[in-house]
Amino acid sequence: MCYAIPALLIAIEGNIGIVDYFGEKRKILLDLEFEPVKVGDYIYAQGGVFVRKIAPKEAEEILAHWRNVFFELKKTDEALSRIDQDKLSSNALAILQKVNLQKTLKKSELLELFKLKAPEELSVLYEIANNVRQREHGNASCIHGIIEFSNYCSQNCCYCGIRADRVGLTRYRLEIEEILAIAKNAIDKYGFKAIVLQSGEDYWYDDAKLEKLVRNLRKMGVLVFVSLGLRSEETYRKLYKAGARAALMRFETSNEEIFSRIRPGTTLKDRLKLIRSLKDMGYVIATGFLVGLPGETDEDIVNNILLTKSLGPDMYSFGPFLPTIGTPMEKAERASKELILKTIAISRLVDYGSNILVTTALETLDKEAKREGLLAGANSMMINITPEKYRSLYAIYDNRASIDTVVSKAVQETVDLLYSLGRAPTDLGFISG
Repeated sequence: MCYAIPALLIAIEGNIGIVDYFGEKRKILLDLEFEPVKVGDYIYAQGGVFVRKIAPKEAEEILAHWRNVFFELKKTDEALSRIDQDKLSSNALAILQKVNLQKTLKKSELLELFKLKAPEELSVLYEIANNVRQREHGNASCIHGIIEFSNYCSQNCCYCGIRADRVGLTRYRLEIEEILAIAKNAIDKYGFKAIVLQSGEDYWYDDAKLEKLVRNLRKMGVLVFVSLGLRSEETYRKLYKAGARAALMRFETSNEEIFSRIRPGTTLKDRLKLIRSLKDMGYVIATGFLVGLPGETDEDIVNNILLTKSLGPDMYSFGPFLPTIGTPMEKAERASKELILKTIAISRLVDYGSNILVTTALETLDKEAKREGLLAGANSMMINITPEKYRSLYAIYDNRASIDTVVSKAVQETVDLLYSLGRAPTDLGFISG
C-alpha cells in the first residue's frame, strides 16, 4: 500500500517546487541537498517537503490506480462536509458566518464558541470546521509512522508516566540499528513517507548517535520528524544538517503559572524560544498543548490556540489531559471528549490552512473520538510502529489505545477509516504563499 501519492514536478522556483496533483497545483520545499530533481520528474512529498523521486513507470501505475479512487473518495468527503446551519443560535450563527467570509474571529468570539453546549449546536460547529478543512485541504490526510525508541527521561513533568522519578516502570532503549530496521520495514512493507522519532529526554543518545540515526533514515527517502524534547539548538542544527526536516515540540500550556506547576525545572519562555529557533532553522514545526489541565479555563485554551498560531506551525498537535498512575497528577480529572473536539474545531477556524493531528490520546479517551476528531476539522494521523513488546512501556499515560494492535492491522484500520470518510492518505501542499 502507498501512503503518499506521486505528483509531477512542473516548475522549480529557487528551492520551491510546483507540482501537479490531479489537476491541482501545489507548492513544496525542494530538499536538493539529498537528491537533485528537474521539471518532469515524478516525486513524493511529505509535510510539504520533497522526500524522493519515483520512476515514471511506477508513478504512472500508482496514479492510474488512484485517479478513479481519489475522485470517488472526494465525493464522499464533500458530502460529509455539508453544513446544516438551522440548528444554530443567532449569535453563534453570526460568528460562524464570519468564517464563511474568511474573516478573523475575535478572542471574545472564540470564547463564545467554547460556551456551546447543546449537541445540535456542537454538531454544526464541527460541520463548519470540517467544511473549512475540506475547502483548504481537499480530501488529503497525512499519515506518519512513529517510533518510540526510549522511555528514559531526565525530566519530571507531573503529568507524564515516563517521568524520571516514576518507580516500577521497566525502562528500555533501542539501539540505532534496531530503530533503522523498524523504520525500513515500515517504509518497505507499508509505504510510509514520514517517520517520527520520539523518546523521553534521554541524553544517552548523544549528538553522534542521533546524527547517525537521522542521516541513515533520511537515505531511505522519507521525511524525518524528531520529537526529542529540550535539546540544545546546536543539537537540532546538527540534526537538520543530517537530514531531519520536521520537529514536534509542544509547549503544553500558555499559562505560565500552570506550566511552572506541571513542568518543574523548565520555563515556558525557554521552550517557546526553542520552538521559534527550530522554525528559523527551517524545520517543519508541529506544536500545541495539553487540553483540560487542572485549573485551566476556556480562556486558557483560547490563549493556547492563539499562541500556537503565532508560532507559525505547519501542524497542530494537542491531546486531552489523561491522569496517569505514578505521577503527582494521578488523581486529577481527565479532560472530556467534548472539550478536545471543540478545541480541534475552533483551532481549524483560527488557522484555516493548518494541519491538525488526531492523537492516540484522543482515541484512548474514547474509541469513536478518532473518527469524530477527523469530522471536527482534523486531517492528520500517526500510526505507532514501535515493536509491540515496547509499546506498553512507553507509558506516558495509562491504558493507551492500540498498544497491542499489530502494525498491519493498525495500518489497515486507519486506511479503512479514512476511506469511509472520503479521505485520501496523502500529504502535499503544506507550503503556503
